[in-house]
Amino acid sequence: MHCRWTLLIPLLVLGPLSAAQDGEFTFDADEFEPKVFEFTGYIEGEPEYARANQDGALYQLQFFARDPDKDLGRFTGTLELEGHLRKGIASLNFQTHSEAVWDFLGDDDEHTLFQGYLSLQPDPGFAFDLGKKAIRWGKGYAWNPVAFVERAKDAGDPDLSREGFWISAVDWVKRFDGPLQTMALTPLVLPVHDDTNQDFGEPGHNNLAAKLYLLYRDVDLDFMFLSNGSQSSRFGMDFSKNLAPNFEIHGELAYFNDVTHPTLTEGCKSGKPREEDEISYLIGTRYRTSDDVTLIWEYYYNGLGNEKDDQKRFYRCVHQAWETGDQRLIDRLPTGKDLDKGPFSKPNPMRQYMNFRVWWEEPRNLLYLTPGVQVLYNLEDHSFSVSPDVSYTGFENLELRLRGTVPVGDSLTEWGEKPNKYKIELRARYYF
Repeated sequence: MHCRWTLLIPLLVLGPLSAAQDGEFTFDADEFEPKVFEFTGYIEGEPEYARANQDGALYQLQFFARDPDKDLGRFTGTLELEGHLRKGIASLNFQTHSEAVWDFLGDDDEHTLFQGYLSLQPDPGFAFDLGKKAIRWGKGYAWNPVAFVERAKDAGDPDLSREGFWISAVDWVKRFDGPLQTMALTPLVLPVHDDTNQDFGEPGHNNLAAKLYLLYRDVDLDFMFLSNGSQSSRFGMDFSKNLAPNFEIHGELAYFNDVTHPTLTEGCKSGKPREEDEISYLIGTRYRTSDDVTLIWEYYYNGLGNEKDDQKRFYRCVHQAWETGDQRLIDRLPTGKDLDKGPFSKPNPMRQYMNFRVWWEEPRNLLYLTPGVQVLYNLEDHSFSVSPDVSYTGFENLELRLRGTVPVGDSLTEWGEKPNKYKIELRARYYF
């Protein structure tokens, strides 16, 4: 079936359900009247300085064919624009992302449509979306094992915007008076072809996915799946519950069929991939004190990650190539063109992690100031990063954030092999 027709499947499936629910919803237009056109955005500058870790495998990969440098400077300029045009039951929505980078590699820029989709909502309990949209599944803050149809978060900065995929999706919502208060079903189609969603997986598939949301008493529950196609099939669920007004617990569980794990031989060649069914899960808490201190703790088991021995072998191979100057060893390694997406060089490539984050809003009545710190810990090799930060919002429409990151770890550990010994970033973001 051609992808442009398969994008209409969710509408054909749930369209009759919407018609059957006519008259069951009430909506007072006087309570909320959205503007016909809204346009917002921000412009941001982010200089950063890092002291190189020349003994780190990821530094050696980046500088293998370049002159070594102890000081790594970088400046990133970002512009994001967001708009909504509404007319009757229809709305057009877009979000663009433009970025220019100047660093030791030279200068580069990219302009990406993060979101651009048409939404039709003939009824408050029914909506149909068609286009490029960022789907957000999961309750975790740093990681989301059930995020089957979205790009991965940056665990160190999870609030950053992310690019969506081209999809068609339906949202159908039903409300009740009993213990089950709300039920929502969201089926979607995500096509992968030569010119559509190429980075989602193997082309030539129209991938079906769905999420069922339930609000039962005071517990949020989601059940989701992704059909076999561009990726292997997977199933998941998540939950969140407030145990007290200021104390929340959340979790996620995902099951993956036929996961392919890359391997390396002692000769630094790609070995026979290992294929297994895997599970991933996350459990976490969020607590806010009476003094406006917020604490988040999460444990993450990543069944898609690498075994400790395979990861250490990758680091050894990089060091061997660096010491011998053998380009052939580098060419054999499964790094890909983008180190941040390589199976052994991407962020958090292993199996067991902990995230701890705390921030204090306006401590001791210091207005507009929010200090905080985040620790990401690899429970298998006992390496970690510490990232203190402080943000200030005392200027109109302007947010300033100063952040440092210090990786800590021995040789052949994740954070011990990072490309820098420490990094300092200053972000100035102006909203309009």
